[in-house]
Amino acid sequence: MGKSLYFVALLLPPDIAAIATQWKQYCADHFDTKKAFNSPPHITLQPPFKVHDRDRDLLMGVLTKFATDSPNIPVKLDGFNCFKPRVIYIDVLKTNELLMIQERLKREFIERLEIRDERYGDRPFCPHATIAFKDLSKANFYRAWQEFQNKPLHHEFVVPELTLLKHNGRVWEVDTTFLFENS
Repeated sequence: MGKSLYFVALLLPPDIAAIATQWKQYCADHFDTKKAFNSPPHITLQPPFKVHDRDRDLLMGVLTKFATDSPNIPVKLDGFNCFKPRVIYIDVLKTNELLMIQERLKREFIERLEIRDERYGDRPFCPHATIAFKDLSKANFYRAWQEFQNKPLHHEFVVPELTLLKHNGRVWEVDTTFLFENS
């Protein structure tokens, strides 16, 4: 038995995802970056982690219970932001609902699955929806950031489900969705 690579996210609804995908395409066309196409537009709640295939049922049970104990999540997108010098993203406001669900999920992963975020540790949660990263050169980052730093973008929506994404060896695909309690 092997291990599979997953992450947990809130997917943007189709109409907003289409807008995010248009920005990804703009970045690909103008700044030579396309890695952001490797996953659907999303807000990561639990960064990538590996799970033994034999433990998949446990993971599914934890996520099912977590989702049924969670309300729908209101999300507000407000402009663009960056992690210098390689990442540009749609900024997501840090609402109490978003901060609480991420903290609860993090705790659940530590307590029930013994999965910790080794890469980022206790770094504060910074919700975002990436449009350019990894293969964005530093020079192109600064060119792109000049364009995006003051660009307006405002959307509000409610996310009715938690999404588990799985890496297929090439890209991230939706594996399973878990409806929140009042969906």
